[in-house]
Amino acid sequence: SGDAVAEIQEQLDRLPKNCDALDLLIVSSGGDATVAWRIVSLIRERVSKFSVLVPQAAYSAATLIVLGADEIVMHPNGNLGPTDPQITAVRPGGTGTESTRFGSEDLAAFVKYAKETVGLKSETEVAQIYRKFVDDVGSVAIGVAARSAQLGISMGEKLLQLHMKEDGEQKKAKTIAERLTKDFFHHGYPLNRTEAIEIGLKVADHDVGIEQLLWEIWKNLINDLELRTVFIPMGVVKANDACAALFEPIPIASLPMNLPPELQQSVTDSLLGHAVIKPVPGTPYTTTHALVESSRLASRFVSRGLIFASRQIDLTYKLSNVVDFQGWETQDPTDS
Repeated sequence: SGDAVAEIQEQLDRLPKNCDALDLLIVSSGGDATVAWRIVSLIRERVSKFSVLVPQAAYSAATLIVLGADEIVMHPNGNLGPTDPQITAVRPGGTGTESTRFGSEDLAAFVKYAKETVGLKSETEVAQIYRKFVDDVGSVAIGVAARSAQLGISMGEKLLQLHMKEDGEQKKAKTIAERLTKDFFHHGYPLNRTEAIEIGLKVADHDVGIEQLLWEIWKNLINDLELRTVFIPMGVVKANDACAALFEPIPIASLPMNLPPELQQSVTDSLLGHAVIKPVPGTPYTTTHALVESSRLASRFVSRGLIFASRQIDLTYKLSNVVDFQGWETQDPTDS
């Protein structure tokens, strides 16, 4: 999203003065298409040769960034994705919290399905189906979807034409942009290296040495971001020695079943009077959501906070997470 632009700018400002080529390794699920354009524009204002490295997934808006590069170095494990925009619409007449998410091409696919598969023939039947769709997502959302679809194609074509300038390439750029918006029937479709070549993208030839290095870098980032580790708050608390009291064995008092009620109450009060209250501090944690880094500068988008845990009278645990910071931080890239 837009907050990442400043981090890219910082990186570009630190490029050596004689630098005329840049490699951008990108892994992202996507985001704002206009941000993709801003990032590519910033890069192309500073260097004349721009390559992208794709070790794993570069979807949606990240695919748009890839389209703006002169060369695409894709690992066999790498994937691009469709560039059809996704729309979140608040349902008409709802409370404001009910929303529907749909792709910009979903309406056309819905009408096509009604005609070709369901077999609706008359204009009246098709109009009823169309109105049903509009009732569910709202007429404004339909307009947004239409403009977003045009934006997706226009943005893709414009990015490709930054480097596809030869005779005949301008038309090819439009064809590629349209295919990425219309031809894949799921926004999460993984477009592999072979398919990227087939639709006309400038994918570099296989180079085993570069691909191995690219994958090693990505594995390092996987470990750095702990992408294969599920964030479990209770595990974070348990690893904090200051919270050991939460996990101590529970003493159990066995009282005779035939004690009079008043005596049972007296014994219970006596036991509670000897109970020791141990304060349990909050457990600090940090999670890293994104990073932009080079050998010159590293910045990370992090969340920091405290996890407060307590054990209830029924021996279950209650957890409360308090986030006290979220944002980008700059650090020395040599820090481990």
